[in-house]
Amino acid sequence: MSSIIHIFSKPSSYYRNFDMGLISQDDKVLLQQDACYDQSKFVVNCPAPLFMLETCALARGISPIESITLIDDLSWVDLIASSDKSITW
Repeated sequence: MSSIIHIFSKPSSYYRNFDMGLISQDDKVLLQQDACYDQSKFVVNCPAPLFMLETCALARGISPIESITLIDDLSWVDLIASSDKSITW
């Protein structure tokens, strides 16, 4: 099975009509930029592991909630490299 990393960068209101059924539990989700503000909304609806880019969290003064893994830029590159595809929504 192929692994996909889904990258979200806008507030959850932008993705109001997004079908979370497109994300499987084998995928990974990266929150960056303004998507970091709505982390709790992504956690409730997302079946895949969630990651947050550390530089984006720091720039916005946000700490990730318990179920989100904070990653640095090098880990982000590794996450992309270890996935078969990436989709930026």
